[in-house]
Amino acid sequence: MQAAAASRPPSSALPKLVLYLASVMLGGALLAPLLFDLGQWTRGWLADSSGGIGAWLLSEIKRAHFTRYFNRAVLLCAIVFIWPFLRWVKIDRSLLPVWKPLSVGFKQWTIGFLLAAGLLLVLGFIFLQMGAYGLRPRPGWWKFSEPITAALGAGIIEEFFFRGLLLGLLLRTMSSRSALTACTFVFATVHFLKPPEGWQITDAEVDWTSGFVVLRQIAAGFGDVDFLLAEFATLFAVGWVLAAVRLHTGALWAGIGLHGGWIFGLKYFSALTSYRDGWLPWIGNNLKIGLMPLIVVLITGWLAVKLLPTNHLHPTGADRT
Repeated sequence: MQAAAASRPPSSALPKLVLYLASVMLGGALLAPLLFDLGQWTRGWLADSSGGIGAWLLSEIKRAHFTRYFNRAVLLCAIVFIWPFLRWVKIDRSLLPVWKPLSVGFKQWTIGFLLAAGLLLVLGFIFLQMGAYGLRPRPGWWKFSEPITAALGAGIIEEFFFRGLLLGLLLRTMSSRSALTACTFVFATVHFLKPPEGWQITDAEVDWTSGFVVLRQIAAGFGDVDFLLAEFATLFAVGWVLAAVRLHTGALWAGIGLHGGWIFGLKYFSALTSYRDGWLPWIGNNLKIGLMPLIVVLITGWLAVKLLPTNHLHPTGADRT
């Protein structure tokens, strides 16, 4: 009996992942009104604060709309549910990446970062010359701290989760191509699951169903053809390139560099410029939206595969980096 159980092939992680994501979104929709009420209660409690942490917290609460509470509720549910999910899919150490010598890894990271950030900023400069964007009155030419922090944080965390853990789980039961496609679709969908930019629920309208109103708005975004072409397609291309580079190199270094480079370029360019309407679906209100960024992402991926060494990661039942 034990031998038969040990030889039984692992079940697919994809249905379990879909259920995990659905639970996170549903939990976020239910929790968001409670967090909003807590925020309003805290706002009243801190109403007389005139300085220090209390005044800072009060200003943050005053600026927070319901969609921000929704995003935080979803993040909280994702963190709370992740441990039961990992136990359910029977995570083991073979799925976790083993970091190669730092000299090799840093070289791959550098290639990825410079390629992604460089080409994206060149594209931004072209947009600036075309008139799709204009310089801000006080562009932050030397404000690198936020772009660098965001690039390092998101690049490491997301690559470890999506291209390390998730792709490894999928490779246990899928071919390389199927695992790449499934991982990419999940990555793009997760990043697409956010309220439409500029859309809000007024504080007076918030009730226990407001989280589901946000979910309805998110779902409506999948019916907007221009938005799908402009943003979802680019997110899918980004996910595809990152997963393909992971399979090509057998490591996470290059993907962390590419991901971080794109985030750095996006954040830095946004700090310098403002968008001028009327350019969709080719050019969006930031460098991750539009068909032109999509083309640049694909070119970046092609160049990365050409420049980076080959050490293919195969679906062998264990993800060995």
